[in-house]
Amino acid sequence: MFDIFFIWQKIKKLFSRKDVIFIVILLIVYFITRLINLDKFPIFGDEGIYIRWAKTAWHDASWRFISLTDGRQPLQTWGTIPFLKLFPNNALLGGRMFAVATGLIGLTGIFALCFYLFGKKAAYWGVFFYILTPYFLFYDRMALMDSGVNTAFIWIWFFSILLVRTIRLDVALIFGLIAGLSLLSKSSVKLFIGLSALAPLLIFEQKKKDNVKKIINFFLLFLLVCFFAISIYNIQRLSPYMHYIAQKNGTFVRSFSQFLKNPMEGLIYHLQAVPEYVFIESGYILPFIGLFGLYLLFKKDRRLAIYLSIWLITSYLIIAVFSIVLYPRYVNFIAMLLIVPATYAVTRVNKVLSRTLIIIYILFVGYFNYTILFDFKKIPFPEIDQGQYINGGNSGWGAQEIIEIAREKAKSKPVLILAEGDFGMSGDVLSVFVNENDRINIKGYWPLNKEALISQQKELASNQVLVVYIYKKSYEPDLPLKLIKRFPKPKGETSMDLFELMP
Repeated sequence: MFDIFFIWQKIKKLFSRKDVIFIVILLIVYFITRLINLDKFPIFGDEGIYIRWAKTAWHDASWRFISLTDGRQPLQTWGTIPFLKLFPNNALLGGRMFAVATGLIGLTGIFALCFYLFGKKAAYWGVFFYILTPYFLFYDRMALMDSGVNTAFIWIWFFSILLVRTIRLDVALIFGLIAGLSLLSKSSVKLFIGLSALAPLLIFEQKKKDNVKKIINFFLLFLLVCFFAISIYNIQRLSPYMHYIAQKNGTFVRSFSQFLKNPMEGLIYHLQAVPEYVFIESGYILPFIGLFGLYLLFKKDRRLAIYLSIWLITSYLIIAVFSIVLYPRYVNFIAMLLIVPATYAVTRVNKVLSRTLIIIYILFVGYFNYTILFDFKKIPFPEIDQGQYINGGNSGWGAQEIIEIAREKAKSKPVLILAEGDFGMSGDVLSVFVNENDRINIKGYWPLNKEALISQQKELASNQVLVVYIYKKSYEPDLPLKLIKRFPKPKGETSMDLFELMP
């Protein structure tokens, strides 16, 4: 029976006034680190796509499943709409607030998990690691789904443990709801749900009869979890585009038949890349503390340590073997998993060693976090993310400034922007900064060549026509263009260039 007063009394017994103050301080630190300069980091190409989808779905209910046209599940699109309503004149901020919100849910997940496994002190340290680890700090500030996937991971892992230890129907129902909503985020969540089937490793006893009973009961409830999850997932069948998910997955993940044809393709690189990404973007020290904590956990709770290790190793191997495309953001959940033994380590060793580990951790993440918040050009990402977010074609240095220039020009005459690229960079990215009342229209072209420019010269009669190039490195002298401004990337090798179309 549900009794809110009983729950309230339980909470009052568990948390003192001092605890409440401490939790409030942690939440304040979380929001400060996530909100400061949130919309100042240059927009990433994928963010432009996702925010444009959310804008479209907001204004046209028939396109609520618009993300499925590109094989993407719709949870981010739906979750972004409320924030776009809150910030109608700052769509980038609204889009990134979705990640701040999912990060907060992830933070509560790591708190609940560590509290359940190791106690209150460990829960506070878990939140501490989550707030300050660069991996989570960065993706909790980006209009991407990876913060949400990270959140899905920690709650699914928590409920797999909770279900096998309690064998309760209500836990299974909540688990099913969490799993179903998580499946609406990204296909990689299927891996987490599948690994949850290994949870009976946590309850093996010496008496085989007891094992059999518990395992049967667990799998009956786990089937219910899967039924609920699949039922929620199939809401996407309301759209005729659901089949694109499988096609999209094929561009990122190898099928089993592809694996059999060439088992070694990309394997060595991925085996090296996954730990490299996790170590670098976690600030190096968290994985070491986590692995040390895992060693300590083996001595105290072998079954939990084995279960955690299986998730860690299996995820690593599956990603290494089957990935076609691999970016650091795809494996940030591994760092999330390492927080669990890291909290165990700092709460179980003596005070001197614990403080030493924490000080070293803070020293290593301090500069990384400073650059994420204040000095974007110097973020010490691995090379692949340097290209993604800072120096490559998908980094949107200058996009907001271009729209500000166009907005100023539109005061005298409507502006038409011809953007190189009709998906992501640069058409979608530029549209993020256009507000409802702006007299600015954007047309994306690929390719944006001389013929396309000439075909649009007729628009000069009623519009000022601006042209934006993002990929072009050299320009033919006979193009009907006049350079207005060039916005170079930090390394200066590429730039976003703004021109005026001439008659």
